[in-house]
Amino acid sequence: MDRGAIAGWDGAKVKCGTVTTDSGSLIGVPYSPVTRFEREAGPPATTPEELLAAAYASCFTMTFAQQLTAAGHTASSLRTEVRVQLVKPHGYWEIPAIRVHCSAAVRGITESEFLKIAHAARMSGPIARALRSEITLTVSLDRAPGREWQLPLGPPVERETSAHL
Repeated sequence: MDRGAIAGWDGAKVKCGTVTTDSGSLIGVPYSPVTRFEREAGPPATTPEELLAAAYASCFTMTFAQQLTAAGHTASSLRTEVRVQLVKPHGYWEIPAIRVHCSAAVRGITESEFLKIAHAARMSGPIARALRSEITLTVSLDRAPGREWQLPLGPPVERETSAHL
């Protein structure tokens, strides 16, 4: 399976670009340094960090749902919010952290099983394995409003690599 996107850039005139995905779900979506670094009001545009957040949120949610189902539970709803932090501490831009919060409605699951499955989903989705940033996750069950659990940080996700000679 191979998925892709094409980003174009018009730096000579307007200093912005557009991104289009293979699936056609994004077609000519604008992005620019203004939307990325200045947060000024203007026409709607995305950023690479926003697209990364969307990729991780959707991947985590699918992985979590699949792992809940495999454990004999059905989530009647999952809502995942991802925040990607972009900072410039040493003269270059970097993403030091990705924060994830998922609220779930799952009947008949214990707190310990819920946390175990959430932690596994955080570490095992393909997007998570592709990232090297620290990923923190908080989760809450809708049946326990106002109660959140901070999962302990595990070791960084090891990336599988292969060399082609």
